[in-house]
Amino acid sequence: MKNIDSISGLRQQILSGVVSSKEITLDILSKIEASDLNCFISLLDAEEQARLIDEKIKCGFTGRLAGVPIAIKDNMRYKGSVTTCGSKILSGIDCEDAEVVKRLKAEGAVIIGKTNMDEFAMGSSNTTSAFGPVKNPLNNSCVPGGSSGGSAAAVSAGLCYGALGSDTGGSIRQPASYCGVVGLKPTLGSIDGTGMYALSQDMDQIGPITNCVDDCKLLFEVLSGRKLGEPNCHGLKIGLISEFESWYDTDTYKVIERAKEVLSAVGCTFVTLSAPSVNAAFATYCVLGNAQSANNLRGIGNEGERTQKLGKEVKKRVLIGEYVLSHPEIIEKAKRVKSRIIRELGAALEQCDIIISPTAPSKAFEFSADRSRKEIVYSDIFTQPSSIAGLPALSVPCVNVGGMPIGVQIVGRKNAEDLLFALGKLFEA
Repeated sequence: MKNIDSISGLRQQILSGVVSSKEITLDILSKIEASDLNCFISLLDAEEQARLIDEKIKCGFTGRLAGVPIAIKDNMRYKGSVTTCGSKILSGIDCEDAEVVKRLKAEGAVIIGKTNMDEFAMGSSNTTSAFGPVKNPLNNSCVPGGSSGGSAAAVSAGLCYGALGSDTGGSIRQPASYCGVVGLKPTLGSIDGTGMYALSQDMDQIGPITNCVDDCKLLFEVLSGRKLGEPNCHGLKIGLISEFESWYDTDTYKVIERAKEVLSAVGCTFVTLSAPSVNAAFATYCVLGNAQSANNLRGIGNEGERTQKLGKEVKKRVLIGEYVLSHPEIIEKAKRVKSRIIRELGAALEQCDIIISPTAPSKAFEFSADRSRKEIVYSDIFTQPSSIAGLPALSVPCVNVGGMPIGVQIVGRKNAEDLLFALGKLFEA
């Protein structure tokens, strides 16, 4: 069951004294305790945080997130806690908060806990976590997506009012699509990632996951320090990438049809554009992402610990990464393809205002090893190109297929998050 109130609505109730932050926090903690979704790896000192915020409110504090329970993915540091990254190999106590945690605290958020994730963010189903898989709250037999599946599932299930995830190739947007919530991968570099364990420094981006677009916008403003405007959506030119069409099926065509219906109602027109190099985005992502991942993991534990404590998916990706690191010609070729993807998407966005596609090529799939291998590998096929190019992309629930959602992905020019949010709200009308 989802929370009824928006973040702003709950904040106003807390500030006006209708309910206290401590009461809300205890209610959320009781829901987490009763849940069998496995969304959280650890809970934090939330009750004490809420008590202190209630005291500050009595003294006139009016932070933008005053008293609101927010979750963070367990690859972001929280002072006094262990950041596990969904792995058994990490055990050190954090001595400082991640920058995003500092920003949440400054606005009065209650950091309720740290959400489950694919181990070291390597996965697209939340089945590679050393702490067990997360269940999709909309259908417990289905995956929630990954690697930020714990965050998306927690928001969808009403176990927090918003959550932070990280997105390298689709790890916010794809779980948002599977769990029927809103997820933003912001422009690369727009949110400070200090204090987050890196998967790929060239693609990683922290972003918000929420129940509605307005909440997502609010969290982005808090995290980025930017104040966004309200751009006019009327008469925009909407781009469709022709190379994506080979991945469409009956279900994903419904996303495009629904998007055309929603956006045509405000006078938008559509143009089909070509960006041939997106067909090589998956291979490019694997080469560059795994190379950086392997390099990042070299400093964690010793060889024996890595052999004993890392899961199969992480070991596989590290092996791939070490191989390409030993063959610099492969990396150079991947960098050339990356440059082409950036140029082609940039050229497409010179001919249109935004690009749309389904967020994922299917609804959430079931926990079935014989079915999910291909679906896991290609579940980020629409999200990886914008990650490689560093462009902002928003996933908003769009259609319902057999009781499960599929999101629409809205991609814009760098720092065009305001336009993405304005368009995203149209799908909530």
